[in-house]
Amino acid sequence: MVDFSKPIDLDIQAFLRWWGSELAFLVPERVQSLLGGRSSWIFLTWQADALEAVLRTASTERRLGSFTLDAAGREAWQRLLEAEPDLAEVRMVFRLLPEQCMTRVIKLPLATEENLQQVVAFELDRLTPFKPGQVYFGARVIERLKAAGQIRVDLAVVPKDRLDLMLEAMSAAGWHPDYADVSENLFKRMHQLLPERFQVKRSRWNRWLNGGLAAIAVGLFLALLIVPVWKKSQWVDQLETEVRKAGKAAKEVEALRQEAEQKAHEMGYLAEKKRKDPLVLDVLNELSKVMPDDTWLNGFQYKDGHLVVQGQSPSASSLIARMEASAEFKNTSFVSPVTKDVSNGLERFQIASDAVNGRSSETPAQPENPGQ
Repeated sequence: MVDFSKPIDLDIQAFLRWWGSELAFLVPERVQSLLGGRSSWIFLTWQADALEAVLRTASTERRLGSFTLDAAGREAWQRLLEAEPDLAEVRMVFRLLPEQCMTRVIKLPLATEENLQQVVAFELDRLTPFKPGQVYFGARVIERLKAAGQIRVDLAVVPKDRLDLMLEAMSAAGWHPDYADVSENLFKRMHQLLPERFQVKRSRWNRWLNGGLAAIAVGLFLALLIVPVWKKSQWVDQLETEVRKAGKAAKEVEALRQEAEQKAHEMGYLAEKKRKDPLVLDVLNELSKVMPDDTWLNGFQYKDGHLVVQGQSPSASSLIARMEASAEFKNTSFVSPVTKDVSNGLERFQIASDAVNGRSSETPAQPENPGQ
């Protein structure tokens, strides 16, 4: 059963090398050469004072021959290059045989991975019979044991005097390898044991071209990520601007609506006030109609539909009935007792009443024949 709780440890570099090798089959050889890519290598091995040359690709292997490190071997190599000019563009790997170097797998703390070369150089005399100044070495992490807090490192060591002697002889015979390694894998070079003084300085045009193409690819990738976000941001900004404009217009409309409602309320209040409250002129007019001619008024108070009148009349008690008979007054009564004025014989009165209707509150008269 698969344990999904364990972390997946991926070797990204190995994956990219494998992926690149798979894609290399889709790219023509000339294009790969132009871009600095290689799908074929010449592997050289030192055997009995002669170089064995093998041309290897991802799927094929062809022996080119055995070349001595003298004039005869140099001429044989030149004849082969004249017959196959493309071989001059193929890079070379000088593969060290097991008897020419020492390899072993060691374990180191996980924290040493960041400075692996320095740590191995410091521990070299403990790990091998050599001191750091006596050998060329290469170290490469092949496994990370996170549970144990360690790494497994493949270590390759070759004595300097032995490798220098072989490389000097090869260089004198016209052989200039690009790598010195112990691996036979075309796409998994474990170490670079070739000293810097033997490394051939090649044209940087391919490297610059690859760097430029990589920069363009990265730029296009970033543009692919950034441009849609930038466009969407512009679109969002435009929408926000439109929403702000619409919100401002909505606020103005809402303010106008509230103002209109306020005006309507004020007008309705005045109309309702006018409809419910009788006019003073209407009250005075109606009061002059119900009061007989022999009655005098010397006081008149009117507030909020409530009326109080004072005066003198030959028969004050009849005034209550006359006012109640009118449709404009109700709840009519004496406010104080009726007294008699001895000087003129008239009765003094003070009457209160509620005015309920005025001309402005009357229902409009309907025509007798609506159909006409």
